[in-house]
Amino acid sequence: MAIDVKSLTQIISDFRKLQSKDSVSPESLGAILQRIADLLATAGTSDTVTAIQTLLNGFKAAGQAVCSIEQGAADRNNILANIKAVDLGNGSITTASNNLFIKQATTERAGAMRAQQVVDLNNARNRIAEILPLLEKIQAKLGMTDGTKGLYNTAQISVAVVNGTLRIYGAQQLIADGYVPYLFRHTRKRNQWGDKLVIEAGGATKKYCDKRKGWNLYGSVHSVKISGSTLSFSTNPKTEQTTVAIGYSTSPDALVTVHTRRDGTPSIGWGRSTISLLDPKNPKKHRMIRLRFAVGLAKKMLPGRSLITTANLASSLAEFSIIYNPTSQKWTFGK
Repeated sequence: MAIDVKSLTQIISDFRKLQSKDSVSPESLGAILQRIADLLATAGTSDTVTAIQTLLNGFKAAGQAVCSIEQGAADRNNILANIKAVDLGNGSITTASNNLFIKQATTERAGAMRAQQVVDLNNARNRIAEILPLLEKIQAKLGMTDGTKGLYNTAQISVAVVNGTLRIYGAQQLIADGYVPYLFRHTRKRNQWGDKLVIEAGGATKKYCDKRKGWNLYGSVHSVKISGSTLSFSTNPKTEQTTVAIGYSTSPDALVTVHTRRDGTPSIGWGRSTISLLDPKNPKKHRMIRLRFAVGLAKKMLPGRSLITTANLASSLAEFSIIYNPTSQKWTFGK
């Protein structure tokens, strides 16, 4: 730090006021010199002065320091702020209004939220809280539990081939709740139209329903039955699958009907198509054929009133196949 010149000048002035009659004794001169030495001791070294000067230069280079920030105006896209700052070089204070801005938060970037966004967020949270109890009830109906992590429990069914017959697993609770099995085939088809209520009411009629491709109902509620865990199928002719079955069979032959074309080719009907059992490259040999079926459970609906689709099911679809062996020329169940 700098030497206190005022104090040093005062010491010199006091020394000059001494009268000649007082004479300068070694004691008085020593006292004055000691005061000067003490004053010089309070002054910093050149290293201290250099360090202080470096610090001051750093303050000047930094420019300004922020004293306070408060929210200013806001528009549709930005939130502005008022800033009070001090100049580190000369100590002056400046205020900048609506200078700094923060962009609004969007789905693609972070930012500040407007009041309406907070309101919307709170509304969404409240609505989710209202939905959660309903969702828990739906999960309970579907057999979903915490341990299944979103998978069906009582509604998840499967089939397996055991000793040449089909066994169904996981359907016991659904059957106890009054659900019945339905049989589906993966086909392209267009059913004949026959809405009995519309016909009786004298409404407009048509010959066929709309074309569909995918999992289509085969027959009706009468086409498949569950006995214990064994699946059996109606032995009615294909054209009478919508009527009460005269009997049931666990054999895959109940699901296919082989007929012979005019040219002598054995074939089967599959939706809107027919499939030849002979190899197209060698008509003298039979070929292997795999047909996709599936079973699912839903509420009992009698045939002839409404279309039953996989959307009506209360369970998953349990898929299986029937396979034609060209060597033995027999049908077997498979997966």
